[in-house]
Amino acid sequence: MKPIYELTDVCYRYHASIPALERISLSMYPGESVTFLGANGSGKSTLLHLLDGLVFPHSGTVKAFGETLTEEKLETEAFRCFFRSRVGYVFQNPDIQLFCPTVFDELAFGPLQLGLPAGEV
Repeated sequence: MKPIYELTDVCYRYHASIPALERISLSMYPGESVTFLGANGSGKSTLLHLLDGLVFPHSGTVKAFGETLTEEKLETEAFRCFFRSRVGYVFQNPDIQLFCPTVFDELAFGPLQLGLPAGEV
């Protein structure tokens, strides 16, 4: 069975001298339940941001569905639609998550980004 995610020696830093994640390697397979536990500031949210393609590692690789997850890869429509139709992220603070002026616009945002015609939303 192929992993959904495969991280190899992933490092991420918010500041040059302060690592948020250092040499993280792990694989996640279909059907697995995964929990990340740790103290405040230990890198749990940063790791989830990496898995969702919101940030990218300074070194190492993040593979999703067999493809290396990069900004360039997420800019291609085919991969973006494939990835976003399978992976979602809910922020801890809904004030950060919700950014559209109406509930309709907020709910329509995802389907429109996946290429659904506006008349079908």
